[in-house]
Amino acid sequence: MRLTRRGRLTVTVTVVTVLVASTTAYVLTRTSVGTALGVPVAPPCSVTVDGASRDWSREQAMTATTVTGVGVRIGASVNGVAAAVEAALAVERDTALDPTAARAVYRQLPDAATPRPASVALARALLGHEGRALTCTVESLGLGDEPPREDPGQLGLTARADALRAAMREVFGKQTLGGFEPRGVDSGHIDGSAHYEGRAMDVFFRPITLENQQRGWTQAAWAVAHAEQLAVATVIFDSAVWSARRSVSGWRDYRHPSGPTDDPILLHEDHLHVDVVEGG
Repeated sequence: MRLTRRGRLTVTVTVVTVLVASTTAYVLTRTSVGTALGVPVAPPCSVTVDGASRDWSREQAMTATTVTGVGVRIGASVNGVAAAVEAALAVERDTALDPTAARAVYRQLPDAATPRPASVALARALLGHEGRALTCTVESLGLGDEPPREDPGQLGLTARADALRAAMREVFGKQTLGGFEPRGVDSGHIDGSAHYEGRAMDVFFRPITLENQQRGWTQAAWAVAHAEQLAVATVIFDSAVWSARRSVSGWRDYRHPSGPTDDPILLHEDHLHVDVVEGG
């Protein structure tokens, strides 16, 4: 069926109206603009546990994902992670816990931690048992000043990307990384890829097993929670994508630019892709 000129105009107006409405809703309910206008602003982050969503501040999300990541690094049990996250979130803080403070939380736990069942369920979600459990919105969206554009440095990463790499290592320890080289990369990725600009890296979770996918989701949640702090632009893992520009939509199904595919590598089932903002 071909649309008439009037029909095409109607569709265009409808699409524009929806985009404007959704953008306006985002600005009013998820950014400081709403606060200035007296509109109640929703917490920026949420975690879904057993089908129920819980709102979190950015600091709570950052603390919980860091404590969880440190727990994975030190080999803590689900109960151990649950008790540590429970203890970390029991204290109201103006700033999120860093990895050093997170490790201190584990050291202070009793030998036989007995977290509440709700805390165990939360820990399982943060440990990747529920995939796309955590999401956050960011305020950037082009509303404020953009950071400066950066050139790749000695490792082939921009300063922002290298800061992200260092932050990931501090939480998760040494990992198998790819997608960047000291002299840069110019092939192996889609046209216009952030990898070619030194803004992206891949974290490999191979082979594709349930345990590795859970570990990948744990790190994906951490990246989303820290997106505003570390200028993360895009996170892709296990056929799902989160982006700062569309963060109000949360996690979305990932479609490879080349079209539908069953290739686990193209669908990022064996590696986590994360990139930082380009800058102006």
